Amino acid sequence: MKKFVKNAKFKLMKKALIALFLLFMTNMGSLYYSWYLRWDWFDTIQHFLGGFFVAILMTAYLKDHLISGNKLKNILIIAGATVFIGVVWEFSEFIANQTLVEPTRKYFGIDAYFMGDLADTMTDLLLDMLGAFALFAIHSLWRRNSH
Repeated sequence: MKKFVKNAKFKLMKKALIALFLLFMTNMGSLYYSWYLRWDWFDTIQHFLGGFFVAILMTAYLKDHLISGNKLKNILIIAGATVFIGVVWEFSEFIANQTLVEPTRKYFGIDAYFMGDLADTMTDLLLDMLGAFALFAIHSLWRRNSH
């Protein structure tokens, strides 16, 4: 039984990583085609889904460390881990904005847009968190309906 649980854990992690990779590739395409500048809602969807799939990844990864029967503590652990990844992402956007704008324009002819202002960063982190909470809401509804 333990092997099945471990196998299911890695399958879930693999699916979350594939989804995150697809989001990352969409992000790369959006830089090239300026989707973030063309459609205001595009960034919102990217960060919400990013938070959702990072929360799935963190739930699977931290499964052995979550406390059975303590829903609030588990939600805070997963939401905290998800927001931490979101903060790391925002730092990477800042670093890219400081170092890659000119080379991207010079070598690829792309006017790259890596990050917005403080309000954009705060909105991005909020959407990461809302994506994580959406996972918990869906999971709670699914468990309630399956009993």
